[in-house]
Formats: sequence, structure tokens, C-alpha cells
Amino acid sequence: MRFLLGMAVSLAGVVVSVRACASHTDASNFTIAMVRTYPPNWPLPLLSSNWTGITMNISQAVDKAVDLIQEASHENASLVLFPELWFPGYPMGFGDDTNWPTVLLPEYIENCLTVGDGNWARIVDSVVDTGVYVGLGFCDKTTENIFMGQALISPSGDVLIHRHKLRPSGSERDMFSDGTMEMLEVTTTRYGRIGMLECYEHFWPSMTLPMQAQLENIHLAAFPYLVDDSNPQKQWYEGTFVNMAAETHYAVLSGAYVFHTSVGTSWVISPSGEVLTHVGSTVDMDTTPIVYYGVNTTGFDTTATYDVNGEVSWGVVKQIYDGFPSYIPKDPGTFVDFASIPIALEQSGNYNGTPPAS
Repeated sequence: MRFLLGMAVSLAGVVVSVRACASHTDASNFTIAMVRTYPPNWPLPLLSSNWTGITMNISQAVDKAVDLIQEASHENASLVLFPELWFPGYPMGFGDDTNWPTVLLPEYIENCLTVGDGNWARIVDSVVDTGVYVGLGFCDKTTENIFMGQALISPSGDVLIHRHKLRPSGSERDMFSDGTMEMLEVTTTRYGRIGMLECYEHFWPSMTLPMQAQLENIHLAAFPYLVDDSNPQKQWYEGTFVNMAAETHYAVLSGAYVFHTSVGTSWVISPSGEVLTHVGSTVDMDTTPIVYYGVNTTGFDTTATYDVNGEVSWGVVKQIYDGFPSYIPKDPGTFVDFASIPIALEQSGNYNGTPPAS
């Protein structure tokens, strides 16, 4: 385990980081700015799925992102982290609204990012201009599919990580295609080994174990939105406690600091499972659009990329395989079959929301 001291104080129930005046490259106070405000042209208040009168606009989302990156840079942030699918916004109501597949989905796809397009270039230009790392959560549009994408961009504009959610959750899988296992990667930076996962990937061993085996120092956890547990309108998966619990387990097993952000909530969990800072959904997102927290990275060992004797190692995976209950058939089933939805079908206006058979 690697335990290092972060710094935070609590004022009027809002936890705000204590940040020394330092450059973006201060290894002793590597500060991550967790964006918790909403993208433009997205249903509000939180939990709303009413898109009436809303016109999606990826250009305006990028405009707001650039402003947030610049704001974080002025506050001496080292890395800016955006929620899952912040570009152009999480598709609230997709699984419940019959208009989504035929009416809203084609518009949504038109407002997704494509790596290397003009809007992508604007984000990269902002990264280079400000000299910070940026972790993106975006709808990733290719010529064939749309994916739930994440990317980590370096201060020089290099793409250090580009990945897709391995298995979209629930009704997301009726809209987004699957990612692949090789995208579960951790990258070494001069400030530590950094990895990323999205939302409920933090619950499932097929996503968590390959990441934890790679000895992250800093883990970036992007959720689309969350609310406080006191909100009576939430579904169980939209609350804080269950998701914080999963990330606490992730932090302890990986030995990494977990930086969580979503529209509404942000927090940081130490490698020992301590919640170091937490801002809930009742805190106004316009007055507090970003939560900052810094850690001392000077003690991180970036030379170690795996541990053959660790709790998350090949030996442990093999032990699980060898000891799997013998009465359970070694039948892979269909759950993990790769799911791919043609973008042409989704853009046609005739998609009924049920993916075609593989």
C-alpha cells in the first residue's frame, strides 16, 4: 500500500482543498480539479430526463469545457477531470423514453466527439495553452459506432489513454457499443501511474482486476451524475453511498488515490479508504463548479508496474480459475459477447432501441 497525505479543510459543510501557490507541475501538491457542474443543453434539475426545448450543441459544451480548464489552470490545478459522457451530456431517459432511439439519438450522435475533429482539437489546444493534464468523458463517435469514451491528455497534447467502457451498463448497452480489454491500461507519468474507469466499471472484476494489477497511484473515476442519498427521487444506483462504497474498495485493493467526479458530486478517497473530501449534490453547481484536491506524489514508485506476489496478480487470478466451483459449467454464456451497434442504424431514425443480434 502507498499512503500519502492530502490536504483539505471543511467550511460550512463544503470541503475545499488547501492549495499552495504552485506551478501545475508541483509534484508535492499535484492538484486535481474535479468538474461537477453540468454541460450546457442538458436536462435540469438533477435526475430530470425532460429534453423538451433543449437543442444539443457539442460546440457549446467544448466552449464551457475550455472555460473550466482555464479556470482550473488559474487555480494551479495539475489535472482537470470531467464526468462520464460530459461531452455532450449523459443521455438521460434513453431507456424509458420511446422518442429517444428515433428522435433524440440521431441528434445526440451528431453532437458526439470524434478523436481528431475540430472540437477535439479545440480541447487539445486548451490543454496545451494551460499546461495541465485533462481527463475527458465523452461520447466517442467513429465511422462505425459510438462508444462511452475516456481519454487522458498530457500537457503537451499527447493522448496518454484512450479507452471505451468495456461493457456499458443497463440500457446504455442498447445505445453504445462495447469496449475491449486491451483498453484497460495504466499510464506512467512523471507524477505517478494513472488509470481511468467509468461509473459501474468500478463494481465488476473484469474491469477492476486488470486495472488494480497495474499498480495505479492515481485513479480517475468518472460517473455521469449522482445525487445525495437524502434525495427521495433517486434510484438506488444514482445515490452516493453505494458508489462511494465501491470506490472505497477499489482504493484499498489498488493502493491508489481515487478521484471521483460526476455532475453533482465529487470526492477523493485515500488508499486506506478514508474519504478525504466530499462535495454533495445540494451544493450549487454554478457557485462551486469545480472541487480541488492535491496530493504529494513525490513518494510514488513509478518503476513498479505489477507485483507477482500481490493480492491482485496473475497468481490470484489463476487461483480463482482453478478453484472455481466445479459444479458450475465452464460455459462462457453470452453475457460477455462483444456487442456492436451500427452507427448507420442509430442515425437512421428507424432504430427501435433493441440492438441487432450479433
